[in-house]
Amino acid sequence: MPVINIEFDDKKVSDAQVLSLSNAIQRIVSEATHIEDVFVYANSARIRVKIAPIEIFIRMSAHKVKNQDELVGEIRQKLSDWKKESGFAHLINLSFIPMNWKIEIGI
Repeated sequence: MPVINIEFDDKKVSDAQVLSLSNAIQRIVSEATHIEDVFVYANSARIRVKIAPIEIFIRMSAHKVKNQDELVGEIRQKLSDWKKESGFAHLINLSFIPMNWKIEIGI
């Protein structure tokens, strides 16, 4: 399951904007990966030094990704399309992090 973390500057980006972005990126990643269980966590740090308004980190099992460039390109394009459609003006930095992890759920 992909896990998405959004770090944002709450002095520049409102909670409503981040909620809208969270819903959009969840849907986009779910569609691009064909995985229903995609989780999003959004946080604003108490301490900030030279941060971007919005950083999105997508972590996903490496073995589930056939072509990283293709997947990231699709996510980027759909996110760009959503920004235009919704009038979302903030710049977004996107990082894709393939993971070799062992997940234990419901312990």
